[in-house]
Amino acid sequence: MSGMYLDVDLCVIGAGSGGLSVAAGAAQLGASTVLIERHKMGGDCLNTGCVPSKALLAAGKVVRGWRRAQAFSVGYAPPHVDFAAVNRHVHDVIAAIAPNDSVGRFESLGVKVIKGSGRFVGLREVMVDGTRIRARRFVIATGSSAAVPPIPGLENVPYFTNETVFENTELPRHLIIIGAGPIGLEMAQAHQSLGSVVTVLEAARVLPKDDPELAQLLGQHLVAQGVAIRERVKIARVEPEGSGVVAVLETKDGREEQVAGSHLLIAAGRRPNTAA
Repeated sequence: MSGMYLDVDLCVIGAGSGGLSVAAGAAQLGASTVLIERHKMGGDCLNTGCVPSKALLAAGKVVRGWRRAQAFSVGYAPPHVDFAAVNRHVHDVIAAIAPNDSVGRFESLGVKVIKGSGRFVGLREVMVDGTRIRARRFVIATGSSAAVPPIPGLENVPYFTNETVFENTELPRHLIIIGAGPIGLEMAQAHQSLGSVVTVLEAARVLPKDDPELAQLLGQHLVAQGVAIRERVKIARVEPEGSGVVAVLETKDGREEQVAGSHLLIAAGRRPNTAA
């Protein structure tokens, strides 16, 4: 690929859900299209977002169905959750959908796919691994990554983000989640349904960017299911404790309160992937 020069109608940087949709549509309308992806085709949605999270939630929904049956006096043996097998189910779902987002499929649509990290070298030119691409239009669809908040001590404890939590094959005994946005709440519901104790810590309120009345209803629903949600808390620091982690909260009267868990998930917002 070294030393190549391409002159096209459209260059799309990022092969997540946004970039794939634009590239497929443009190519099918006859535009010469180049698609650049530095990591996995399908981006967050396929690999670390929509698809794995909904697969995990689907497994949790089966368990919740057993719990609801008890209210109707329908009794059968409690479900046994093999969390490693649940994880395999999640990755099987990803693998089943992956061909739709693959290099082969998009090249069959007429899209030129280049694996690598693109950077602008001029107003209308991008360079990727020695290939110079000149395009009439560019679409930057590089997505986002988990934002890690500046909580003292966080560098000293292991934690998940959405990019790593779906590689976990051990059911957390007590999962502490920092952040009550969409990712934090869906992971809270999924893990609680599958048998984890879950505590969500949020500096503002549940779903702070969404309609407050609907957010309150959703929060009440999750609490009724068994998720502990702490809103408007200040996390003074986090500390390791044995093989687990402790979140130290600062109360309104200046005292400290500890929330101890076995695992920690950071879901405190996103930052755009535009550094390159």
